[in-house]
Amino acid sequence: MRAAHLRENGPLPSKLTIEAVLFALCAVVVFRGKVPDIRPLTRVFDAVARRPLVVGISCVLAVLAVRAALLPVWPFPRPSIYDEFSYLLQADTFAHGRLTNAPHPLWQFFESIYILQQPTYASKYPPGQALFMALGQWLLGHAWFGVWLSCGALTAALCWALAGWLRPRWTLLGTLIALDLCAFSYWMNSYWGGAVAGIGGALVIGAYARLVRRGLNRRGNAAWIFGIGAVMLLCTRPFEGFLLFAPTAGFLWVNCKRDRARIWAPIVILGAVGIAGNTFYDIRITGHLFRLPYQEYFAQYESVPPLIVMPVQPAKFVRHFDFQLLDELWAREKNNKARSLAMLPMRGADLLQMGSVFFGNPLWLVPFIAFAPGWVRSKRTRLPAALTAVLLAGAAIEFTFYPHYMAPFTAVLLILLVQSLRRMRIWAARNLPGGNAGGRFIVLAWCAVLLATTLGSETFRIYTGHTPDRSLAVNARKGIIETNLESRYPGGHVIFVRYTKRKNPHEEWIYNSAAIDAQPVVWAQDMGAENSKLVAYYPGRRFWIFQPDVDPDSLEPYH
Repeated sequence: MRAAHLRENGPLPSKLTIEAVLFALCAVVVFRGKVPDIRPLTRVFDAVARRPLVVGISCVLAVLAVRAALLPVWPFPRPSIYDEFSYLLQADTFAHGRLTNAPHPLWQFFESIYILQQPTYASKYPPGQALFMALGQWLLGHAWFGVWLSCGALTAALCWALAGWLRPRWTLLGTLIALDLCAFSYWMNSYWGGAVAGIGGALVIGAYARLVRRGLNRRGNAAWIFGIGAVMLLCTRPFEGFLLFAPTAGFLWVNCKRDRARIWAPIVILGAVGIAGNTFYDIRITGHLFRLPYQEYFAQYESVPPLIVMPVQPAKFVRHFDFQLLDELWAREKNNKARSLAMLPMRGADLLQMGSVFFGNPLWLVPFIAFAPGWVRSKRTRLPAALTAVLLAGAAIEFTFYPHYMAPFTAVLLILLVQSLRRMRIWAARNLPGGNAGGRFIVLAWCAVLLATTLGSETFRIYTGHTPDRSLAVNARKGIIETNLESRYPGGHVIFVRYTKRKNPHEEWIYNSAAIDAQPVVWAQDMGAENSKLVAYYPGRRFWIFQPDVDPDSLEPYH
């Protein structure tokens, strides 16, 4: 199920108990008036924070080295989600030097969720995420290394963005909070995406701060970075990226009245290049100048639009049961809930999950929400506050919501969290025993407890083998079935997949690489009497029938 990738960040009861006990001990220390002097510790922290380049490089290396070191016990992710297989096809296509693939002569057998077969054989998604995956496949032999590299780059981009908004000590704190997202979340440990869009958003937000606050002679480089970030958003999550880019560009226009030509020329140039590149990609996939692959897929297979403000269309004619089940049952049911009062608790749970994934622990949301009113009163945080309002409005009109949808806002949320922690320190200094020392101690204790318990829970999860790859949907075993089949029966194979009415709508098996005919094991839809066409097309292969809804571990010879 899709939720399998998201459960990994949920707090365990024992973890909450430990945190409650530690917080209670800290409260006793404060209210007894025996607050320890932590200034020597903060001086060491500040000394480290004043070396931003060292901090950034160290955090990037930590994310990459830790995850690489864990490969023997936490291997490459196994895809199981529709989106993952679609991105893998796209990355495989790019890695072989093509933008798309010619349709197969018998393409009806290979129709699968979120993949176009006509007019070309391609993913429905924008190219940004898959470009990183293709780089990993080309350089290091596996698409996951592209995900790995993108999460390391996200760490650097977040550190750089925070440095534009915050003082060094708070920049270091925000970067430490982000390490769990970059190293242990499903953004690193699946092919579902998130990091590349997060990089784009971080570049836009970090460049904005430097454009507004630096002198005229130092704005040139930041303007180019702003443009690069905008193009990355266009190539990954265009809708959510626009929600971030449009208000930020408006604030930039208002707050940089002088030297607008120097600021906007690089942004416009890069934007034009990005739009031209995406348009060329769309033409290669769909054959139309302004028709996105996403739109083409919707026109062929779907009737429920991604936004609840758009009308639901009549059901499309589809050849296969898996398409019908997803569109006419699951998507319509989710859409009906999103258009009813059930949307409020459902979206609230989604936003709670988003906070858990972004920050590594849902308890970070306590100061985040408690001190949110202070964002609007401060001129420094007015733009991030406005962007958060836009984020919530965007989440309210999407009929489904997952944390990586709002990846462009990662840096924004981290900035606001750190600003809330600063306000918590001021509030504690004014209202709790101990004055300024008490305020510093409260913030240090809060951060230390949550960072330590998050790291401890991740370590315990890895040590006990409860990593996300152990709780995936059954179709994650697709690669194992292929390997076992090749080892027992050398030579080519074709597996006809026969779905039943008991099919789980999120367990799709029919996914193939960019070069279908070159695969040792080909997965195809069972089309009854029409199967004879595929049998004749592959005369030298063995044929099997697979009924995953009856027995996902059994293949039978096809006669």
